[in-house]
Amino acid sequence: MSNNTTSRRVFLIVALALFLRTFNFSFPAFTTDEARIASRGYELYTKGVDELGRKLPFLFNSLNDYQLPVTSYISALGGIFGKSELGARTPFILIGLILMLLTYKVATLLSREKSFHILSAFIVATSPVLIFVSKIPNESIVAAVLFLFLFYLLNRDKLNISYILLTIILLILTSKSSWFILTPFIIYTVFIYSNNLSMKVKLKVSLISFILTILAFAFFLQVPQGTRSLSENNLSLFSNLATKNGIDWIRGQGLESGWPPILERILISKAHFFLIGILHWLSNIQPAVLFGQFSKDGNLGFFGLGAFPKVTIIPALMGLIFLIKERKSKLLAYPVIITLPAALIYPQFSPQVVILTLPFIAYVIAFGLFQAQKMLRSLIIFFMILELLINFFFLSSQINITSESRPYWIKPIMQDVSKTLDADQVFISDNIAQDPASFIEWLTPLQPQMSSLNLSYPYKFRQTNFGKIKFLGLSDNLRACKLGEKNALFVTKRDLERMRKISANNVVRTYLDNRGLVVVYLMKEEVCIN
Repeated sequence: MSNNTTSRRVFLIVALALFLRTFNFSFPAFTTDEARIASRGYELYTKGVDELGRKLPFLFNSLNDYQLPVTSYISALGGIFGKSELGARTPFILIGLILMLLTYKVATLLSREKSFHILSAFIVATSPVLIFVSKIPNESIVAAVLFLFLFYLLNRDKLNISYILLTIILLILTSKSSWFILTPFIIYTVFIYSNNLSMKVKLKVSLISFILTILAFAFFLQVPQGTRSLSENNLSLFSNLATKNGIDWIRGQGLESGWPPILERILISKAHFFLIGILHWLSNIQPAVLFGQFSKDGNLGFFGLGAFPKVTIIPALMGLIFLIKERKSKLLAYPVIITLPAALIYPQFSPQVVILTLPFIAYVIAFGLFQAQKMLRSLIIFFMILELLINFFFLSSQINITSESRPYWIKPIMQDVSKTLDADQVFISDNIAQDPASFIEWLTPLQPQMSSLNLSYPYKFRQTNFGKIKFLGLSDNLRACKLGEKNALFVTKRDLERMRKISANNVVRTYLDNRGLVVVYLMKEEVCIN
């Protein structure tokens, strides 16, 4: 294969990858946290502050946890396109393309065969999950690029310690998952996978990753809600869950035998987390996930699609056999190295971590495709593209399944909220979405009122004050409006029943979700809030 032919094929794959990531551009709709990152990125670009008015912060607020900074600052790069979907999605589409090109580059280290390089890039370019996460603000696609780049840096003939150090720092500032993966990943690469490094360099790189990871933990534990964050979301060894029956009995036996209390807590009251972690790991890193359905709730992939099209299970098995026969099985350990530490420490194991392994699994599939006869290879590629196109053109089931977490239907509501600001007050039911504030920030020109906020590291902070816009909760008391009062209320069925006890005929518009069901009612004037 000539260089000109190779360049043309790479160009075609880039064009295909770009098409797949821009086709149906508004799909998928953003979740609450994705909308928050999108609006935050615009605020960082235009004003240098986050959505809470803090100047270039290090830790960001989200609905469930703290968010590390890299993803939000990458999102800010899209601010050049304004407060728009183009601005929100473009940085992550570009990162998806970088991942594909980096996959091609790393493939040159794994084999001299140019066809293998092209096939590896093609598989990543057409991975349904990687297409999906290249279109939304998220940390998984960023971490996947950084881990693959780190692999590339560690396997070059000449190491660049500065680049390695920078990549490690970026990984630590991207995702807490990487804190548990980084050191095992580097130790395995330099001591087992690579053969071209001196012992001094191996120890140096491993020590750098270990020290920086410990420093990240130490800093995070100094944050006011840091321990709580790890306990509730990530590191279950920080949890002090009640233990019952046999576990209590075993702990008592240990104490009576003179075990150090810290030892019995780690070995007994926390031991079940490791078993649960193994089960979660097995349930996520399996063929049904990789080639069947990646995300059960549909939030991280197309409904019914795995990380790769179903037909690729054939070359995956062929690649597995090839690598074992050719004594190249060291590559097969990377999906385990990347996912297993997180599985043991994160009982609520999620597909986000599996995304980090997909380039390495793509290499296994590419080795299998490369071994296949030309006719079989062509058939597999044909069915890959066919399955993708069928799912890409028929998105209605996907949109319906994720109607609550990815609400397409909320955009017209927020547009009408903006049009009703001539009212004295605009009330929105607080259960209209998981966190309505992020959608107000993203889909309207409104900004929250920050005068009373004085939190350096807000944890799970919910914004409720947007000037005229207020959130309506179950604890709010309703009354009939007085003469001259002018309100607009966007209420869910929960609050509609309460309102009809005061006025039965003041619904002026209804809003449907993706399934054609009424989810929100617009009411005006007759009902007010105390």
